Amino acid sequence: MTKGPIYACIKERKVTLFVVMFLMIFGILNYFIIPKQEAPDVSAPIAIITVVYPGASSENVEKLVTRKIEDELVSIKGYESTESDSRNSFAAVKLRLRHGTNLEEAWIDLRQKMEDLQDELPEECWKIDIKDQLMDTAGIIFSISSQEGSYKELENYAKNIKNNLIGIDGVEKIDVLGEQDEIVKVEVDIKKLNYFELSFEDIAKIIRIQNAELPLGKIENDEEKITIRTSAAYSSTEELENTIITVSNEDGSTVRLKDIASIYTDYDENYKVKHMDNNSILLALYFKEGKNIVSVGKVIESEIGELISELPQNVYFDRILYQPDDIRNRVNNFIVSLITGVIFVIAVIFLGMGIRNAIIVSTVIPLSILMTFSAMKFFDIKIHQVSITALIIALGMLVDNAIVISDAIQERIDKGQQKMGACVEGVKEVAVPVLTSTLTTVGAFIPLLFIQSIVGEYIRSIPQIVIISLLSSYVIGIFVTPTMAYMFFKKSSNHKGTSSRIRGIFDNWLQMAMRRKKVTLVMAIFIFAFSISFVKLIGLQFFPKADKNIIYIDVETEKKNDLSETENIACNISDILNGEKEVLSYTYVTGYSLPKFYDTMAVYTESNHFSQFMIRLGIAEAGRFKTNTQFVDHLQSVFDTKLVGAKATVKELEQGEPIGMPINIRIMSDDAKSLVRVSDGIANILRDIPGTVNITDDIIDRAYEYDLKIDVNKASVLGISKYDIQKEVGIALRGREASILRKNGEEYGIVVKGDINSKEELENFYIESSITGEKVPLKEIASINLKAELPNIKKYERRMSAKVSCGVKSQYNPVEIEDEIKARMNSLDLNGVDIVFDGEKKNIDKNFGDVGIKAVFAVMVVYAILLLQFNSYKQPLIILLTVPLASIGSILGLWVSRQPLSFTGILGMVSLMGIVVNNAIVLIDYINIERVKNKPIEIACKEAVGRRFRPIMLSTTTTVIGLIPLLLSGSELFRPMATALMSGLLVSTVLTLVIIPVVYSIVEKDIHKVSS
Repeated sequence: MTKGPIYACIKERKVTLFVVMFLMIFGILNYFIIPKQEAPDVSAPIAIITVVYPGASSENVEKLVTRKIEDELVSIKGYESTESDSRNSFAAVKLRLRHGTNLEEAWIDLRQKMEDLQDELPEECWKIDIKDQLMDTAGIIFSISSQEGSYKELENYAKNIKNNLIGIDGVEKIDVLGEQDEIVKVEVDIKKLNYFELSFEDIAKIIRIQNAELPLGKIENDEEKITIRTSAAYSSTEELENTIITVSNEDGSTVRLKDIASIYTDYDENYKVKHMDNNSILLALYFKEGKNIVSVGKVIESEIGELISELPQNVYFDRILYQPDDIRNRVNNFIVSLITGVIFVIAVIFLGMGIRNAIIVSTVIPLSILMTFSAMKFFDIKIHQVSITALIIALGMLVDNAIVISDAIQERIDKGQQKMGACVEGVKEVAVPVLTSTLTTVGAFIPLLFIQSIVGEYIRSIPQIVIISLLSSYVIGIFVTPTMAYMFFKKSSNHKGTSSRIRGIFDNWLQMAMRRKKVTLVMAIFIFAFSISFVKLIGLQFFPKADKNIIYIDVETEKKNDLSETENIACNISDILNGEKEVLSYTYVTGYSLPKFYDTMAVYTESNHFSQFMIRLGIAEAGRFKTNTQFVDHLQSVFDTKLVGAKATVKELEQGEPIGMPINIRIMSDDAKSLVRVSDGIANILRDIPGTVNITDDIIDRAYEYDLKIDVNKASVLGISKYDIQKEVGIALRGREASILRKNGEEYGIVVKGDINSKEELENFYIESSITGEKVPLKEIASINLKAELPNIKKYERRMSAKVSCGVKSQYNPVEIEDEIKARMNSLDLNGVDIVFDGEKKNIDKNFGDVGIKAVFAVMVVYAILLLQFNSYKQPLIILLTVPLASIGSILGLWVSRQPLSFTGILGMVSLMGIVVNNAIVLIDYINIERVKNKPIEIACKEAVGRRFRPIMLSTTTTVIGLIPLLLSGSELFRPMATALMSGLLVSTVLTLVIIPVVYSIVEKDIHKVSS
């Protein structure tokens, strides 16, 4: 017996055990240190560029602003596509870069280009705004609400809480949302203003001058320096009202501001927040990256209690979103599943190996997991639902190496070999096949690390953790398992039981298969082909919806610039929600969106015709529905029936890569009429297809606007410029902030505007010449007529576009519906129109195809490893036959359990490549050993199945049993993956013990090649 590292570990077993204890304690420590969160971090290669162009029509915004921005964006490195929306006074452009682009460099380049472009935009344009941190998601949202209290009072309470929480370590920032900006409005009576030689510009200038406070200097002498200050600024609305704006040249009488204007306090038009119909202010807390959210949440919880107690009784404090609790519950549930899996696996090992051997083998599980936690801390892999799922997937495989090694050691001890020799030689006997089986599994997972997409980022911790844990288990199996075996293994008594009876069944199957080899192979091929046909029956799915008790509603009203109408519609929706017993609470915003409360949600821009609801559900408590999806379908039908004047779309939270509606059809054309015609045609097709719901398009009908056409020649003769007209009309209609009123430590904008409410009043509004000072009625120098304009101009890839979308009812498949749409679209006239499908099917094709390419690389990696071990071209191919055998089980398992073939299901099938080959490796390795002893090929095959039956069945059973908690966890995301793994592995194992020996006996007949 040669001495080596294994011998040293056994001989110096006290040191070995000390290292084991150290690794376990270090792993436990790292588990508590690793940041915990709900889902993996992913980067969004998207930026939104917005510009305000006051007073400009949508057509002018598109020509003078949007188009210039789009032309600049094309040259940014990594450019993929742009979407734009040009509205009255506003432009928004969404830039999407290819995944894998260096975002830091791209965003620097973007900012530089927009800074250079600013000078080329019209002077009236505001500074270009760029948002590139679109993945920022609120971790906590608090509501401070009241039925009687004003928004100002609620804002003060919210800011007090913010000031107390902002200093907590781990809190990145806190946003206060729903603030209503109080202003002092100076509403000028136009009829009165027309009598005076005053313009709106004059009034704004007078207010600004009278409210000015200039530094006056100091009085200095040899003894002292005294600063001189004045209290010239307004301190009350009364002072503002009494401002003298003109003096009569005839009698010296004065005209004060209050003589021609109403001065009152009002709220600036702004989005509003409501919680359960009460006025509300929201506090959105964002966590620092890399911090343990659960630990930070405990600190916040301890601080918030005292702050809540200070609130008045009529002010309510509610937790709208509290991620620390959600994460704690989610992680605890997954950890319970992990521990349950560990218990199941250990129980199986006890039944298969006996108590003493089972204890030794089972030590691999906690040690491997704890070593994985340490590696996760080193590689900055956080604890979340995906990483814990990866541990559960690896759980049953962790003992495979230890089972094979302990079985080899036990066999030698039973044959009477001295214990040290049995441990060392037993490990050496199986070290190479065990290493090969470990590397093949690792090799199958390695290509998954290189999926270049948001989905690839989302699931990356699965291959990372499986690889880390399996390599850890190999090291433990090689060095720790023989050490423990030396200390505790004894000669076992030979007894026959259930295992022997099951093995007898397989022996009979194998004998029958060996007698009818060709028939066996034909049956295997037929079963495989038959199972492939089931793919169409089980359907495809990209990602299931999130397992959370939260849904949300996006509402768009028909009146596009009427915030009060949006508020009325929101009230109607809240009335409907109050009648649904599944609704525990709801919060909504009118004129904007809620803070981003889930990482896959879209980012919205402020819009007067938009409203968003966040609803927390109690599906189980109400008892009417089993799932969120069923309630969403019900609620959508209620809105479709009862809601008038708006479209409310009920949505579930998405996982993985967000796609929005499962059916998205983009129509692109240079002709607006063609867009309308084709989008209407597609919408009609969708209405005729069963299973579609929420059919919408983003085409907005032309709206009538007043077109102010200036007679330039006549205006110029009177000394009035186009600037004079636009400036005065703009102030009269939209208002202008003239100055600031400071009162009791608060600032209020002083806004000057007119009281014009009709076309006639506007026509009779007098415009003052900035040259002569004379005033002329607007109707003498300009005409005002109705004109149909496009309120919105949408573009995709710099072409005019429209998008038709729809949802799909829960019992229907979006892939099949999209195929049906394509078939029916042949009847449409698509001349001059391009169609792009951008829904769930596109993402399935793209991402499933990417996984398919990675699967090919995985097969090549596995083949290369097997080639190195067996030094044969044929034998690795025989081993790889287990892959199609596994796919038979995966497909049938998904069909029987009525689960779709989702992205995670595909991932499970690819992962099987590296798992199922392990049984064949062990089997063929033993056949080769027996054949070298000059045994006939069929005898060698039968003895290999008999000898390796127990470790093969035991490792398969532990892997399958370890996945049961994941299958029963209720996770819609990972249940298809668990099903594909479990059913694929079970069927593959059964078929491997029969098919692989049959194929081997046909293909590999030359004993000398095996010997060499």
